[in-house]
Amino acid sequence: MPNRSIMNEEYLQLIWNRARLPIPQLKLTNGKQLVVKKTGDHNMQFSGPDFYNACIQFDDLEFHGAIEIHVNSSDWYKHKHHLDESFNSVILHVVYNNDVSVVQNGLKLPTLELKPFLDPTEIIQFDFASKKKIIFPCKSVVDKVDDVYWNSMKTKALIHKWNEKTQPLETLSDEQALYVLIASSFGMGVNKKPFEELARIIPWSQLVELTGDQRVQLILVSSGWMNNNYDHGAGTNTRWHFRGTRPSNFPTKRIPQFAAFIAMFEINELVKLLECNDFLDQFHLLLKERNQSKNSVHLSRELIDSILINAFVPFLWRLSEFRLNYSYQEKAMDILNQLPHEKNGIIRRWSRLNVKVKSALDSQGLLALNRYFCTHKKCLSCEVGLKSLDRLV
Repeated sequence: MPNRSIMNEEYLQLIWNRARLPIPQLKLTNGKQLVVKKTGDHNMQFSGPDFYNACIQFDDLEFHGAIEIHVNSSDWYKHKHHLDESFNSVILHVVYNNDVSVVQNGLKLPTLELKPFLDPTEIIQFDFASKKKIIFPCKSVVDKVDDVYWNSMKTKALIHKWNEKTQPLETLSDEQALYVLIASSFGMGVNKKPFEELARIIPWSQLVELTGDQRVQLILVSSGWMNNNYDHGAGTNTRWHFRGTRPSNFPTKRIPQFAAFIAMFEINELVKLLECNDFLDQFHLLLKERNQSKNSVHLSRELIDSILINAFVPFLWRLSEFRLNYSYQEKAMDILNQLPHEKNGIIRRWSRLNVKVKSALDSQGLLALNRYFCTHKKCLSCEVGLKSLDRLV
């Protein structure tokens, strides 16, 4: 049998989720025959039991409810589930080692012990794969996973990213929300927070009445750029960062570029422009028209693409949620599909694994997948990871 010290709930959840068990041989710890009709839906986001909507049968009776999985049955009490009413719906306790009987809501929980059914070699291989200090534990087989699973996971990761990005903007007006997202997009990672603070200290409602030159002046002074003071971004405790970013992304360059962009446009006209079917064409025409001054700050195509990807696309997602109009989601996906993919270390690593990266829709999905799943080794919450693990173990 595998060493109990390397046994973990993730592996047991994989075994249960993929039904990798000798179903006809299953018996409860009390000796009764167990039939698993449906393993249930894996709960990957919320507190409560590990699987919902499961269906099992014993004593010639069919039971519908939740499944909870532990290494030791005593973990039920260790995790204080006996004090949580949400676990009253559990119809089966699946454990590696049944070291104590569990009573919940006055009833003894039916328990399935997996120890007799597990392959020691498989758990050792799984433990090795999950602990390897590599960015993509599934890299040796990941190129063999069908596109259907890739597209599903890239979309899931993107939705996670957009929800996380737009949730703090729920109470803001459309104009202020887009303005904050535009500011954030100039931060290029390490300076997102200072730019967001700047957009809150100088709200769009304050800028809307000013001329373009007045907007530039106010932004340059408030950010500390005018006095060459970058210790505290926008007069707050959020300081501007130079380390961890390229010279082209230093705040000394990005702050004037942000000021120039805000001087060129009215935010409400950009919100209206997003309603156009040919938004990208109209936006680039308007940008070319407004950016013809000899003294204008240069905004590279790469920077403009980054603003579109990191500000306008999430804003469309926000609109779809607030207005319950999912055509905005389709437009967000369409814009990403028309833009070139980003070029960075993470995307290059994916490309070396023969993962397809054709547009910004691909690169954004892969960046989000890496951030929310790969970095945290959440392979069991990832459809690509699950398919890869099927080949690894």
